[in-house]
Amino acid sequence: MQGDIRCLAVDDHPSVLHGLRRVLDAADGLELVATASSAEAGLDAAAAHRPELVIMDVRLPGMNGIEAIGRLAGVAPGSSAVVFSAYGDRQVLVDAVSAGARAYVLKASPVDDLLRALRAVAAGTRYVDPALSPVLLMDPASPDAPLPERERAILQLLAEGLGTGEVADRIGLSAETVKANTKTAIARMEATGRVHAVANALRRSYIS
Repeated sequence: MQGDIRCLAVDDHPSVLHGLRRVLDAADGLELVATASSAEAGLDAAAAHRPELVIMDVRLPGMNGIEAIGRLAGVAPGSSAVVFSAYGDRQVLVDAVSAGARAYVLKASPVDDLLRALRAVAAGTRYVDPALSPVLLMDPASPDAPLPERERAILQLLAEGLGTGEVADRIGLSAETVKANTKTAIARMEATGRVHAVANALRRSYIS
């Protein structure tokens, strides 16, 4: 209906997409305008429909959901990503947020949690599933909470002597995104700059 928050759902399980359609059709103020079973198809649908919200699974065939979230702003600048995943480990959560996700909801949680997350993001705030609180409290420097995949890849290439532009070309990101992720990695490594961050990552065996 006019005025509803327009949503796109991306998941490779038909049963999940069917369930999401039933939930959103019954929810006030939310509308499912399209579904997709792969990240690539999801990005195409986001570009075509320009939904306010994209409900994205993480494990998808081909391109994964986290990479798709990182590309979402380029194809649908007004769309915000809400991760809906069965995986609740810290690395996946951090990778998703680093890529641009505004919310993270576990599939095992009550459906009201997903609706709450969608409405929160539509209102301009963030949402993390309450069940993930212990994960968030985990020490980021512990062996159970490694450096996010993208930041690890960037520091690895920096360690090999590549510049920002070369890193961007190598991993298919914009130079601005590489700079932003480098800044985050520097802070995460408790470093004063790139060289220090690379040294700390090497010392912690995050890169080689």
